[in-house]
Amino acid sequence: MLANRCRELTERVGALEAERRTFEEFFARAHNEACAWPELYQDFLDAFDPALRRSRGVYYTPAELVGAQVRLVDHVLRDGLGCPAGFADERVLIVDPCAGSGAYPLAILDLVGEAAAPGIVRRMRLYETLPGAACAARAAGLVVEERDVLSACEAFEAPIVVCLGNPPYGRQRGDAETQTNLGGLHSNTPGVHLKNLHNAYVYFWRWALRHVFEARAGAGVVCFVTAASYLRGPAFTGLRCKLRQLLDDLWIVDLEGDHLAARKTDNVFAIRTPVAVALGIRYAASRPEVPAAVQYARIAGDRQAKVGALQRLHSLDDLAWRSATADSFVPRSSTPYERWPRLTELFPWQVSGAQLKRTWPIGPTPEVLRERWRRLLLLAPEERAAAFRQTRDRNLDSAPADLYQADARLRPLRELGPDATCLEPVRYAYRSFDRQWVLPDARLGDFMRPVLWRAASPRQLYLTSLLTNVLGPGPAVVATALVPDLDHFRGSFGARAVIPLWRDAAATRANVATESLARLAETYGFPVGPQALMAYCYGLLATRGYTTRFAEELTAPGARVPMTSSPALFRRAMALGQRLLAIHTFRLVPRGAARCLAPVGGAHPRHFTYDPDQQVLQLGDGLFGPISREVWDYAVSGLAVVRSWVRRRMPKNGTSLLDAIGPRTWTAVLTRELLEVLWLLEATLDLEPALDGLLDEIVSGGLCQARRVAGPEQGLDGLGAERSGEDVALPLITAELLEASPL
Repeated sequence: MLANRCRELTERVGALEAERRTFEEFFARAHNEACAWPELYQDFLDAFDPALRRSRGVYYTPAELVGAQVRLVDHVLRDGLGCPAGFADERVLIVDPCAGSGAYPLAILDLVGEAAAPGIVRRMRLYETLPGAACAARAAGLVVEERDVLSACEAFEAPIVVCLGNPPYGRQRGDAETQTNLGGLHSNTPGVHLKNLHNAYVYFWRWALRHVFEARAGAGVVCFVTAASYLRGPAFTGLRCKLRQLLDDLWIVDLEGDHLAARKTDNVFAIRTPVAVALGIRYAASRPEVPAAVQYARIAGDRQAKVGALQRLHSLDDLAWRSATADSFVPRSSTPYERWPRLTELFPWQVSGAQLKRTWPIGPTPEVLRERWRRLLLLAPEERAAAFRQTRDRNLDSAPADLYQADARLRPLRELGPDATCLEPVRYAYRSFDRQWVLPDARLGDFMRPVLWRAASPRQLYLTSLLTNVLGPGPAVVATALVPDLDHFRGSFGARAVIPLWRDAAATRANVATESLARLAETYGFPVGPQALMAYCYGLLATRGYTTRFAEELTAPGARVPMTSSPALFRRAMALGQRLLAIHTFRLVPRGAARCLAPVGGAHPRHFTYDPDQQVLQLGDGLFGPISREVWDYAVSGLAVVRSWVRRRMPKNGTSLLDAIGPRTWTAVLTRELLEVLWLLEATLDLEPALDGLLDEIVSGGLCQARRVAGPEQGLDGLGAERSGEDVALPLITAELLEASPL
């Protein structure tokens, strides 16, 4: 009914005015509907325009969450700010910068009781930009100003100001106009992560900090539930610093809820973005020289368990708190893990993988890519532009430098005739253990990362991982000898997650600080080269046992490496790591049990199925087996390797008509490549018991032979045997002992 009436009015008076009149008419007829139907506005938008609801960030805040926030703030007012009456204290001014239909102010009125309600309403400053939601709040007896607080400066004069609510969150455009909303929070943000700061919830955080703490003296409280990315994300260093600077205490309640991440968790909202509640307090005058104490608690479980925990939450004493780290808002591990060096400290140069922003220049065979190129150049200019999929950074007129030769410019695609040949396709690390082919053409990708292509060589190795997001089950790192895609590791959340072994194609500049190698050589008594260090790290981090063992510690992104002080254990880990690297880079894949039991046939298959009982993969008319369930289910933080590999070779319709051009037949080469992936996983699983046992021995500080000084003939590949000696329990090397100078 509401949606139909709004559509009718929109044709005459415009969208916003139509929405306003629709709700005014509704509440003129039904005075009690505002409180009886708290999801009214969201339901209206769902019926009127679901896309508009998502773009506005309109999601009903569960009453249990609203109640928990209100009770926590009331507890702080009573116990921390000397207000025995809590919200009912006359000194408290209540601000909700995005009041919506009034969930938070109504919960406050419900908490304090009917007698105190009139006085509290007078001490509320409520703002809302959406006409329908504002009408619903007014119908419930609230006073709401219908405007955008981010575009205006407010003055709140009261002994204590409380700002609370659920501001909208969603990516915003990062132009000069929105830059002002950040208020300097971007000053310490690396360029690659800057776009993540342009989010509505960050703007509201900045607004609240400015108006509650910077523009006035005295006590203040901010309690927001927002997206949780600021807790640990590299883009939000400035926001975390500002919060520490302006507050005396900050409590974080992590509600998780990421359905897209490597570790899927239930959300209390009907969204896929993880959320957290933050409760920040300044007790009196500002003390910027004393950073806020940050405490962290997590509410885990399914949605029902989380809602139940929120219902039982009445004070800060109801949660178990842990102190956050200095560089994030998540707690420091209480295990020795925290003292180990990060992988990124051992290999200090990280770069993002190649990001094409279009899929047609990537394919399963070189022939497919050449055919797509020919088809592109046969199209008329307008059709060519559509098939190319133009973006802000690449169009038919782009003339970037060649990926390999910085001084050579490429001709724009618009100028090429139908007979122009493409650059020769090369192997490409598209996903973990999925080697595809790519046209190495800077015109075809928005962010091709020339530095990666110019550092590629037969000696190069790249490790990929999740360095800014939480790892899921599976290996913590994956190696490739090919230039990797931005999302090589698991298909999303790539960012700056590629770690090269060498900084140049000649393999003369290692991505390891020489001071670290020198300290390791001093510890072990023999030279340690860059390859040896990477092999050691890979032997420990590329087994699934690592992420299982350190699941809790890895909630803070970025794997750490247990560096043994035992020469013997280092050599064993290095040897196993070298073997695993050879397998995972397809340089030495031993033949496994899987076979092609029946040929696929001439036509390219369009479907596949897996029978776990028979351990057989049916690919069109072809059969492959035996494939154990463990091989079939092997995953890298949620990326099912075999299923993903096969699925990406099925016919598809992408965003370009060129994507539909695929192999016409299933060739012997494709059969061999599939078998190599299966054999690679078989060999990996065969190695895992030895890798897990070695990891356990290193982490537990197990008994090992005493160190001896290596002879001059012993180096990276000729490490020799240990002499017998006294058994001693040796400690792990801490990060401080391996502090690296900048390269």
